[in-house]
Amino acid sequence: MSDAQVVRDPDGRFTLVPPPGWSAASDEDEGGIEVWPEDGAGTLHLISFDAGDEFADPAEELYAFLDDRDVELEEDDVTDVALADGAELAYAEYEAEDEDEGDVTYWLVAVASGPGALVFATYLCPAGQHEAEAERVRAALSTLRLSAAAE
Repeated sequence: MSDAQVVRDPDGRFTLVPPPGWSAASDEDEGGIEVWPEDGAGTLHLISFDAGDEFADPAEELYAFLDDRDVELEEDDVTDVALADGAELAYAEYEAEDEDEGDVTYWLVAVASGPGALVFATYLCPAGQHEAEAERVRAALSTLRLSAAAE
């Protein structure tokens, strides 16, 4: 991975290796980072929070995040991934229909937690167009490295 691009959270709480050929930029409006393929259909947005001395369970945080958006998942719909340095990641994939527009959107939502940091990630694109990108998004999320923000 010597020539792989590494992007750093503006707040210094995580790094990520985007898929080859993907671009990344700070999200000036909402904070965090956006990552996207130049000719692709979706965008991955990551935002971090200071977790202090707590080590949150990423699956519990994911369920709470989705519950706030009225998304109900079964326990076996969430995948857990061990990250470097003892950090953990939980993610779920689902499709949601916009009742007004009739459009169906594919979502991959993830939460990573580690010492001093909590990272929320959302990837979305039109349903049916995610097959080419979803595996790359999952692979990129597995490269997350979390750390407490610099004082």
